Amino acid sequence: MAGYESPEAAYFAFLDTFNARDADGWAGVNSWPHARVSAAAPDSSVHWRPPTRIFANAEEYLSAPLWEELEATGWARSEPTPPRIVQSSDLKAHIAGGWTRYDADDKPMASNRVVYVATRTDEGWGLQAQLKTDSYVDGRDYSEEEQAVLEAVESALALLDARQVDAYAEALAYPFTLIGPPSVVFQIGSAAEMAAAMRSVGDDQLDAPAGSVEIVNCGESGANVTFQVERDGVAQEALALVGVRRGVWRVIAISGV
Repeated sequence: MAGYESPEAAYFAFLDTFNARDADGWAGVNSWPHARVSAAAPDSSVHWRPPTRIFANAEEYLSAPLWEELEATGWARSEPTPPRIVQSSDLKAHIAGGWTRYDADDKPMASNRVVYVATRTDEGWGLQAQLKTDSYVDGRDYSEEEQAVLEAVESALALLDARQVDAYAEALAYPFTLIGPPSVVFQIGSAAEMAAAMRSVGDDQLDAPAGSVEIVNCGESGANVTFQVERDGVAQEALALVGVRRGVWRVIAISGV
């Protein structure tokens, strides 16, 4: 289990060990189970693994080759973007970050924007999840996509606020990933399963005030947004990964702090 002194330390260690081709060190930054969720479409060539994977342990995480495939494209190293904590508690932090890949001549090859979910256990901080836009190009204007994302998330939250739980569940994309407290990550496979799960824990009583949704990062077909819900008048912060599914923006993962 990872044990870093801060969320930012875990973030930088993730890229440092990756650049060093240190497989054990790279996996050691993570907390388990570990989720990697991509907003790329399931059939997209952007992602060489399934868009959503939950790894139980380091052995599963390292089971597929990685560096060899990247090096074959000309990749030499990746540089992290400066981390920005957008939401946090004593046990959890949402880190807006990402990376740019460079070749041996220091020419940029590709960029991505990601929210890393860091959680703290008795050992320290580690990365519990990666919520990846996987459609970001540095310098491109995504204002139109951002507006569409805001409208889609606010529309879904309005259904939740109106206690239309079945309609809210239908507005999400599946498989749907939930990143809970430290060491809690799971998937929900259908709208019916989601609605039943929400009612079983009382989430059908959540309020979702309008106007709390904010863009964290955005690409052509993926975005991370923060928002708030209220339970008995107490605000709770959360973050959602949103992706285009069959031409429609839908929430595909949520992590609350």
